[in-house]
Amino acid sequence: MNPTEVIRTLWKHRLVSIPILLLTLASALYVFQFAPRSYQSSATYAMINPDIPTQLDIAKNPELEKLNSKNPYLRSSDPSLIVQVLLTRLNDSSVADLLKEQGLSSDYTVSRGVGGINGFLVDITGIADTPEKSFATTRTLGSMLEKDLHDAQKVNGADDSYLFSSILVAPPDKATEQFSSRLRSLIAVFLAGVVLMFGGVSIAHSVSVSRNRRGGRAPAVETKRRERRGGKPPVDSSEQRQPLGANAGLGPAAEPLRPRATDSDDGQRLSELAR
Repeated sequence: MNPTEVIRTLWKHRLVSIPILLLTLASALYVFQFAPRSYQSSATYAMINPDIPTQLDIAKNPELEKLNSKNPYLRSSDPSLIVQVLLTRLNDSSVADLLKEQGLSSDYTVSRGVGGINGFLVDITGIADTPEKSFATTRTLGSMLEKDLHDAQKVNGADDSYLFSSILVAPPDKATEQFSSRLRSLIAVFLAGVVLMFGGVSIAHSVSVSRNRRGGRAPAVETKRRERRGGKPPVDSSEQRQPLGANAGLGPAAEPLRPRATDSDDGQRLSELAR
């Protein structure tokens, strides 16, 4: 079916298609104006290596040698292991539940920043239906990051001089609206409207075709019923009055037959001739 036929079919059943079209447009307008919106704010933290005392520092200050240096992440062959530990903790489902309990949004992302898998940057993004809630979610996640960073390295009681620290590189200064959320809602509304319209028009078209078929088959059905009952189908009166020859296509109508002469009529004629 080409687009022209589709348009003709929609216009033919406009009593169904036009109300559905108006309902779809009204729903799309409502979604665009009053549907929940989405805002996001982001912050970036940098992990800083500890300032470990050198041998020269220990020689100048022997007290530094007494400090506890048992930070397990300093002995790792991967210097960015502490970043992976923070990502794992903050992306745990318990963190989302804790945010919900505090009235914040559980929709957020925590990922590595610039530098990829070996980078020391952590990006935090809080997503909420209001800018204020988005800011609060991002700040709370930043506080959790600093706390988890400190607690993870204090497993063996290491001194603060041997701990990684964090610096807020990019604070959450503004919350931007995500139009993609409203766009997805609009697309869903239009798709639902298209499905509803073609479904309604298809049903209306099927009903129309069914009615036309019933109207065309009514005489044939009546004839079959009479034949089943043992009767004969009605004959048109014009066919009864028309001569047989004309009906059969045999030329002009035949003349009516005259009565045949009998033997008594022949004898009477002979006697009259004899006189």
